[in-house]
Amino acid sequence: MDRTQEVILKIENQVFKVEIRLLCEHSDYFTAMFSGNYVEKELHEISIDVIDANSMNIILQYMQLGLIDLSKYPLSTIGDLAIAANFLQITELMKQIEYCLDLQLSLSNWMETMVIAENTSYKKLEQLCAAFGLLSFKSMKPEYIPSIHKLCWYLSHPYLDASNELDVFKFGFQWISRAETGADALLIILGSLDFSRITSEDFNEIKQLIMIYQNSLAFKVVDCLFEISSNGEISEQVISERRRDVCKNFTERVYNELLVLVKESLIRKLRYTPTIPVWLVKDSKLEAVPHSMYTFNVEKGFEKWLEVADKNLWGWSVTSWGANKLVVVCGEHGRGTGMFMRDVKVYDTFRNEWTDHGVQLPQRRHAGVTVFGDTLYLIGGVGGFRVVLDTAVAYDLKQRSFRKIAKLPDTIQNPAVCTHKNKVYATGHKNIYRYEDFGAHDLWRTAVSTDIRVNCMVSYKKYIYCTQSYFRLLYRFQPDVDEKLVLITSYSNPTAGICTLDDCLMAFTSTVGGPSEILSVEVFKEKLANQNPQVVWTETNANIRVNEVAGTTKLVIHVPPVKNELSAYLKRYLTRYTEFS
Repeated sequence: MDRTQEVILKIENQVFKVEIRLLCEHSDYFTAMFSGNYVEKELHEISIDVIDANSMNIILQYMQLGLIDLSKYPLSTIGDLAIAANFLQITELMKQIEYCLDLQLSLSNWMETMVIAENTSYKKLEQLCAAFGLLSFKSMKPEYIPSIHKLCWYLSHPYLDASNELDVFKFGFQWISRAETGADALLIILGSLDFSRITSEDFNEIKQLIMIYQNSLAFKVVDCLFEISSNGEISEQVISERRRDVCKNFTERVYNELLVLVKESLIRKLRYTPTIPVWLVKDSKLEAVPHSMYTFNVEKGFEKWLEVADKNLWGWSVTSWGANKLVVVCGEHGRGTGMFMRDVKVYDTFRNEWTDHGVQLPQRRHAGVTVFGDTLYLIGGVGGFRVVLDTAVAYDLKQRSFRKIAKLPDTIQNPAVCTHKNKVYATGHKNIYRYEDFGAHDLWRTAVSTDIRVNCMVSYKKYIYCTQSYFRLLYRFQPDVDEKLVLITSYSNPTAGICTLDDCLMAFTSTVGGPSEILSVEVFKEKLANQNPQVVWTETNANIRVNEVAGTTKLVIHVPPVKNELSAYLKRYLTRYTEFS
């Protein structure tokens, strides 16, 4: 067939006249059709049922112009376009659509985008969407979950980033209250929980929350769980041993429901990995020392993970943005050179790629840094001509713009900084300050006075924990409650870095001076406040040293899986609801 000829495409109720040459130039589907032994090769009118007319119209415009502005189309249109481009095998357009969907990923559209990715075989995008939603639980809203089937997939996913199961239940309860699904849906929410992480106090709060359903099976199950948990742990064995009491105080049906529910309870598997900046001890020349981040786990110890900066960058800082992004800022290329690194670099652990923001922040090294939401705070440090700073900057990581904020009351190098309950805290010489933003004006208010110069500060549950350079002591304070730091315990060696991990504080400690370098990792649990931290790993004559001024953080290194195999218990109750309920 002459490729300069026109062919008529009939799609839905519309007719498109197109040159065969144009179709074959962009689409492998049409290339195969008009080059192979297909009956359509000899036809002048071809019907296509798989794609819609609107998508075909957009695709033809793309073929004629060679470009497309996807940002002007709603997500539903882009989804239809993705299906059409995938069917017609238009490779370049498929890449553009995938890039656009990834770029526009948000709390409100991640689940719809994940469905589009699944329907169009964007496997990597589908995985990224799932990870985005699972790791954004603390910011998620029930209205962003379209159906009870999706809700069940979400809440029962082992890699959901939930601090506790009570928050998971509350989220599910809000969803079913909005959807008015009835009391049976409460059993789906209960079946989505990890019972090993629920306390008696949690069960009591759940019980009070669902009091309006006190005649339902779900309420009686929760009431029974509260009673059993008040006397110890919840397990299949414990429930079996208490069968007579449960059947007497409740019913046989409650016992059977409870036994299956606990037996098929899931286990949360999401784990953060500590990421620590280190020096190599053997390198005596500062300009030759590699600037690396190491990971740590008890089984493998410290492992080199990522080169983060040029070898001669002095005074750089790191922090985490969300669960999977490492932010690198500040630093001077050689001490006293005046050549500062003023850009913001972000490493995405899921995409395994760096992004340079291309901005020019004020000159700064040895700053205190933290992230709240999508805002990076850079506080204090050293500027040009070695001037110690009292200035602070708030940088929008999404908009890639910054603004100056109120000056810290102290000029300070290496201030300890953290975010606690939606507020930013920074240390001065004798005080710890909290940043207050009132819109029209902002300021740093004294949160607590100290007798020490804090070098590490981290938020953990109700408290902010603090340590001091060259000392082994661990302090804490509860904002708006404590007027001064409270001494809690002491480590075996001075701390160089500290982060939260699961249900503990993990500190990286090392000896100061002495004939040999001893590097240790010690954990402290709030429930054991009257006990000393436990050393979980140690190495004598270590060839690395924690870079205490750069900042220690934690990240999710590996992408969570999309698939979530539901328990038989959940599948049984989900059959009562249609897929699109």
